[in-house]
Amino acid sequence: MRNILTLAAVAMLATLIQGCSTQAPLATGLHTGKVQGVYVEAYDGVFVERQTAGAAVGKALCAYVTFPNPLPDGQTFVTAQLPAGLDIEAGDLVQVSFADPGAFEADSVPARNKVTALVAKGITQLARSFGAPTQASLQ
Repeated sequence: MRNILTLAAVAMLATLIQGCSTQAPLATGLHTGKVQGVYVEAYDGVFVERQTAGAAVGKALCAYVTFPNPLPDGQTFVTAQLPAGLDIEAGDLVQVSFADPGAFEADSVPARNKVTALVAKGITQLARSFGAPTQASLQ
């Protein structure tokens, strides 16, 4: 029964998170957003939370990133591939580079949205206050 519940949870998560390779590009340029979760591509196109995936060595990592204001196309979140060696956790602020919708990489794999930099760790005041309403917006 536990395996069935785990499988159902993974299936629901996979459907909710439109993996790095399947999500349509949202905008051009760089945008700063807050990481809500980090996921491992356990199988081709199936993403699970990093904590439940076990050993993530050699597997693609993606971050679910939200933005405080809608992007030009109206979206407020994106999944973006994490570069190797960048220690990103939920709550961190990151800079995201969006894939060009018409661009293809040299090996004919569509370009992906990518996290390009860590802006601030989640424990900093900058990250904690990111997206909070300002005094001017409350008036």
